Amino acid sequence: MKTFSGIYNIMWIACIAIVLLSCSFPARAQVIQANGQNYMSINDTAILVAGVSFARNMEVRFNGGNKALSNWKLTVQPLTAYFAAQQTSAGDIAQYGYGPNWPIQYFSIKFNLGASQNSWNDANSVAKIGVPSNVLQLSAAEITLVERSSQPIIPSDYFSLAYDLILTGSRELLILHRDNYTVVMRYRLYNSSGTLVSQSDYSHQIGLWPPWTHLPQNVNPPITNGISLINGGGNVLLNFGESVNAYATGVETALDNSLQVSSSDGKYQVTVQTLSNFFSRNGALTSLPVSKVRVIASPAATSVNSNYTPVDLSTTARTLIINNGNTQIVNNYNIKYSTKYNSNQEAFMNLTPGNYETQITYILNPL
Repeated sequence: MKTFSGIYNIMWIACIAIVLLSCSFPARAQVIQANGQNYMSINDTAILVAGVSFARNMEVRFNGGNKALSNWKLTVQPLTAYFAAQQTSAGDIAQYGYGPNWPIQYFSIKFNLGASQNSWNDANSVAKIGVPSNVLQLSAAEITLVERSSQPIIPSDYFSLAYDLILTGSRELLILHRDNYTVVMRYRLYNSSGTLVSQSDYSHQIGLWPPWTHLPQNVNPPITNGISLINGGGNVLLNFGESVNAYATGVETALDNSLQVSSSDGKYQVTVQTLSNFFSRNGALTSLPVSKVRVIASPAATSVNSNYTPVDLSTTARTLIINNGNTQIVNNYNIKYSTKYNSNQEAFMNLTPGNYETQITYILNPL
């Protein structure tokens, strides 16, 4: 995985000539400027395994033009799918060869309200924007930071939004070499019509310099981390049929041995979430909430020793399983889907007959 004006003078003269009739100036657009901490340092391999958060590592500064911009959108995109290894140390290269790049999938970002700067004209402007506070996983795709701002950009104004860069730790990162790693983040500002107004790039660099010989390490385990739905776990049917009793007490479906998790270190969390808070029918969203369905996990074998929390479906990722077991394990789980845990079944009554669908995602996270 090795890689990585003269026009204004003319307009001004013309304007002077007709100043008594009419005088207009060209609109000056809003501008964003990327900023932040351009160099981060990691000197201990324990940090690679445990993870770390770099506070206020990323920042976007907004400079208003001479016209207000409402309902604006802000995005960020890493220009590569990795922090590129700079192959800095000739000695390391001579001993270990050229090092791999650092995949962007190990990084996420989170909005830092306290480190952001409010508008010159409004001491509460940043809070009014409506910036999501959830953690955003980075990828090579363009990621939305602000979908539709509730606070306009005021002419001739200034404010900034700050973000923390979060490294998800993993033993798999011990395969990296001692080196400097660089990625360029591109920020884009759009107007309410989706037209690009301004963009700015900023280069971030991580210096990974633990003591000599601490990296790289052999971290290729016989069992790699993975999660999969098996034995029909990818398709679930909750059938109310025509039974009055089903609508009175609810229905459930148990799929034995339908979730399989493999782990190199035995320390993981399984979360579950849906794409929408409502079921869809014939491709259109309905009023039937997915939260009326509960997911319950249990061990498929007595050797599995995990902790379980039943969860009601939601677009918010909720923890279903936590495992702190032995290394090099494959655990199989039973998964039950049920509507019987509701205080009543009214949400399922008086609905148009048909198939109601939602997509459920199971996510494996390291601990």
